[in-house]
Amino acid sequence: MQPKRHPIARRRGTLGFSLVETLVCVAALGILASLAAIPFRSALNQHRIAGVRTELLAAMQWARWEALRRNTPVTMLRRADCTTPLLHHDDWHCGWHLVAGAHSARTSATEDAEILQTFSIPSGLRLIHPGGGQALQFARSGYPVLVAHKFLIGLPADTREGVATTRHTSTLCMNRTGRVR
Repeated sequence: MQPKRHPIARRRGTLGFSLVETLVCVAALGILASLAAIPFRSALNQHRIAGVRTELLAAMQWARWEALRRNTPVTMLRRADCTTPLLHHDDWHCGWHLVAGAHSARTSATEDAEILQTFSIPSGLRLIHPGGGQALQFARSGYPVLVAHKFLIGLPADTREGVATTRHTSTLCMNRTGRVR
């Protein structure tokens, strides 16, 4: 008669996962990862939009300060030198130049003005300045020349005709006194 063995000792050859169990676990992990990718992509887009908004706000404040410091008009002038075609004169998704010099709202920064800095927008985002056109000019006093300015930052499908269509679109408004909200 053989001695009795412990139940675990009998299954010594069957320890571990079978191929079917492993495939089920990998499939479940794939489904969970695909469900997590949507909120991750949304958070990434919100972060990119917030970064452009912060950079635009800083450029506006710097342009105001430079206009006061230099005692000359400073203009934020949209760039048109990117590979993506600009559909309207309000599209700023190529970025903008910060230009100092005595000039009115122009469409090119190559004239008698000094380019202080050039800003770019990450690909996949759209920046529009509805009704404001190609330039945002600050007078010597540091106040914007036009009455009010509005910028929309978002994904291309989310910013249509100057209207924010989703929660991923960020709006930046500047009033006549230069206050930004």
